[in-house]
Amino acid sequence: MSDLTLLKLRKSDRLFNLYMKLVMGDEMADVEKEAILRIALLFLNDEKEILRRLGYRIILFYSNKYRDYAPLYDIAINSGFAPISKIIEDKEFEEPDEDDERFFSLFNSSLLEFYKEDNKYLTFSQQELIKSFAENADQTIAVVAPTSYGKSELYSSFCRQKREHNICLMVPTKALLAQSKQRLLNALDEDDHRRIITHPDMYIDDGEPFIAVLTQERLLRLLQSDERLSFRYVFIDEAHNLLEKEQRSILLAQAIILLNRRDTEAAYKFLTPFLVDTDNLSTKYTDKEIRPHIIDERLKSERYYLIDFRNADGVAQPLRYYDHFFNEYSNVDGEAYGNRYELLNAHSASKNIIYLNSPPKIERFVSQFIQHREDIQNREVQAACAELAQFIHQDFRLIQCLRKGLVYHHGSLPDIVKLYVEHLFSRITDISHIVTSSTLLEGVNIPAEKLFLVEVKKGPKNLSPSQFQNLVGRVCRFSEIFHADSGSPKKLEPSVYIVGGHECGSKANLENFLRKSSKVDNKIKDKAENVLLENSELKNEDDKKRKLEADQTLENLSPGVTGEEVSYASTLVGRLCYVNNITEIDILRCEELMDQKIAEIEEQSISTVREILRMIDHVFIDHLREGEQNKNLERLRYRATQNFYSMYLTWRMENTSYSEMIAKVLHYWEGVEDPIVFVQKWGDTARNDEGYREWYVNIREKTRRERVNLAIVRVKEEQDFVDNFLIKFVEVFHDLNLLDEDMYLRIKYGTNDRSRIALINCGINHHLANVLMENYSEFMDVNVEAKSVSIDEGILDKMEENDENSILVFETKFHIRG
Repeated sequence: MSDLTLLKLRKSDRLFNLYMKLVMGDEMADVEKEAILRIALLFLNDEKEILRRLGYRIILFYSNKYRDYAPLYDIAINSGFAPISKIIEDKEFEEPDEDDERFFSLFNSSLLEFYKEDNKYLTFSQQELIKSFAENADQTIAVVAPTSYGKSELYSSFCRQKREHNICLMVPTKALLAQSKQRLLNALDEDDHRRIITHPDMYIDDGEPFIAVLTQERLLRLLQSDERLSFRYVFIDEAHNLLEKEQRSILLAQAIILLNRRDTEAAYKFLTPFLVDTDNLSTKYTDKEIRPHIIDERLKSERYYLIDFRNADGVAQPLRYYDHFFNEYSNVDGEAYGNRYELLNAHSASKNIIYLNSPPKIERFVSQFIQHREDIQNREVQAACAELAQFIHQDFRLIQCLRKGLVYHHGSLPDIVKLYVEHLFSRITDISHIVTSSTLLEGVNIPAEKLFLVEVKKGPKNLSPSQFQNLVGRVCRFSEIFHADSGSPKKLEPSVYIVGGHECGSKANLENFLRKSSKVDNKIKDKAENVLLENSELKNEDDKKRKLEADQTLENLSPGVTGEEVSYASTLVGRLCYVNNITEIDILRCEELMDQKIAEIEEQSISTVREILRMIDHVFIDHLREGEQNKNLERLRYRATQNFYSMYLTWRMENTSYSEMIAKVLHYWEGVEDPIVFVQKWGDTARNDEGYREWYVNIREKTRRERVNLAIVRVKEEQDFVDNFLIKFVEVFHDLNLLDEDMYLRIKYGTNDRSRIALINCGINHHLANVLMENYSEFMDVNVEAKSVSIDEGILDKMEENDENSILVFETKFHIRG
C-alpha cells in the first residue's frame, strides 16, 4: 500500500510550486514538464481515489496548456472515458505518418465504437448505468450521478420499454412539467399512444396504462380522486429534495408512502446528482430496500477563483485562485479589478451563469450590469424583443437586458417566459450571460462555460456543499464539452468565481465558504431532516409535532397506512381540508368551529367572488397557524385585500391575458387612495401596523418603468398565490356543494368551456388556449369526455403564416409529438 497521502503532499513546497506553475499557466522547462508528468503517472497508479483524481487533473491541465493530448488520450482510453478520447481524435490529433502509429490509432478508434450508442459516445460508467438500470427494472434503486450523465434519458427509455403499467415521474416544480412532457412526447415510439397527464383533472379511469408527470401536490390530489389508482413504476427527480425539512419535502414523502400502500410491488427510481448514503432516502412505513448505483466518475476538474469587493473603497482587488486539492489561495498575477463588472467583462466566456439568491436581487443586479455593456446587433434578439413587448409589455426589463446580450431567470417570471429565456440563451450565440436564482438547481439545463456566484446563499442559509456542487455541475455539461462543432477538451476545466459584494453581507467568510464547499477531502454528510424519513432524528418538540401532523395527514388520507395511533377528522370539512392539503391550519383542533361556520353558510348562497373571499376569511383565516409563512394569507382579514382579490379573480374569470392583466394592475395602482401598496418581497417600506416587514412600496414614488416591472412580477406572484393557496379553500367549498359549478370553473380555469379547460389541464396557458380554440380548432382533436387533447404539427406552420407571437408558437411546440 502506498504511503502517499494528500496531507503529506500539501507539505511539499517543491511539489506545490511545480504544480502551480502548470495551473497558473507559467512557462515550464522541459525537465519540469517531464517531472510533472511522472508525478501525475505516480498518482494515477495509486490506490487512493483522491490521488488518482489529482493525477488526472495534472494530465488534463498539461494537455490543454501545451496542446499535447497524447497523455490525456491514453488516460481516457484506459479509464473508459470514451467521449474524451473521441473529441481528441476528432479535433486535436493530426493524421499519423508512421504505419505503426496509424495501426494503434485505428485500433484505439475501433475500441471507441464499443462505447457508441445512438450516435453518442458514452463513458464506461454511463454504459454500466444503462445496463444496471435495465437489469433492475423491477427493483427500487437510487441513481446518484453528476449532471449530464443521462438520468433524464433513463426515464424516457424506460417509458418506451414499459408499456403495460402506469408510470409516474415526480418533478420538483410546475415549471418542469412542460419540459418533461415534451421530452417524453419526442422519445416515445410513433405507435405508442399512451396518455401523458400533467394535471389531476386530466385523469380518466379507462383501464388503459398511462404516464403521469406531476409535482407531489398534484400527485396527492390525483390519488384522492381514485382510491384504486396505483403506479407500478415511480421516478423521483431531484430526489435529494426528499431530505429537506420543508413542507414540500414532507408532501413528497407522503406521496411515496401512499403510493406504496396502493401497490407494495411498486418500484421506485430515485434520481439525484448528489447523495452520500442512499439509505437516507428511505421513507417510513414503506419497508423498501433501495439499491444504490453511485457514479463517482469525474471527467471535469474545476478551477475556483475568489475576489471580494465588499471593502474595496474604490481600490482594485486581486483575483485569487483557490486550489481545492492543496487547500491554498494564490493571487493571480496581474489580475486586479475595480468592480465586479470589470471582472465579468474580462473573464466571461461565450456562455456564463451568474447566480444570486432572490428575484429582487437579480433584477437590481441586471439593472446595474446593463449599464456596463454595449448594445448587440442581432436580428433574432430584435425579433425576441418585439415578441416580448407584445406578449408582456414594451417596458419589460428583460427586453433591455436582451439588447445588451444577457437574460435573467427566476421564479417570479411567467413559466412560459422562463422557458423562452432558456430557449433564447441556448440558441442565440450573442446572448452571453444568464442571471439566475436557485431555479437553476431544479433541473434547468442550459449551456454555460463559467459560473459566477455573486451570492452564496439559498434562502436564508448558505448553500450547502452539495447544493454548491450541484450548481457547479451545471456549467460545461457533456453536451457542450463533446459537441461535434463547438466542443473542446478545454471545457473539461470549468471556471467558478465567488464574487463578493454587498449581496453577500459584511460578515460572510467567503474563503471559508469556498473551502467548506469544494475542498476535495472534506467529509460531506447528508442531513436527513424530513420527519418522514427512516434516518431522521426527532431532535426537539417541533420535530415531534411535525411528525405527528404528517402521520395524521397520512392516516386521514388513507386510514391504516402508518399503523400509528392518531386522531381522525370527524367532520366533512375537516376531511376535505386534508384532501386539499390545507396544512396552514391545525385541522383537528379547529374542524368543529369551521364546521359550525360552514353550517351558517349553507343557509346562505355564495354567488359572487366577493362572497367567496368573505367566506374564506370567515371560515378559515381565524384558524391559521402562527408564523411568517402564513402572513400573506392573514391579509385576507382586511377588507382592502378582499377587494383587491375580488377584482383580481374577476379578471381571471374573464380570462384576461397576461399583458392585459399588467395593464389592469397599473391602472389599479394609479387609482388607489393609499399609495402604500403591497408587493411582498419587492418592497422597501414597512407599514406601521405590520412591524418590520418591508413588504410595501410607495407606488407614486416609482417611475413608470419601475411600476411596469413591479406589475409583471406581482401578476405572476398573485397567480401563484391563487393557484397554490386560495384555490385550496375554493376546492373545499366546491366539494361541500356550496359553489355554483359555473362560478367554480371560471375561478379555477378562467372559463366554463370544457374544451378550453381540457387544453388548460394539458398545461396550455389560458391565453394560448383561447387562441388555439378560436383560430386553430381544425388542427386539434379535443375529447372532453376522455379529457384528452391531440394537436397536429401542421398548426405550427399555420401559426407562423398568421404571424402569431413566437412565444405562443414556442409554447405550442411543447404539446406536439415529434
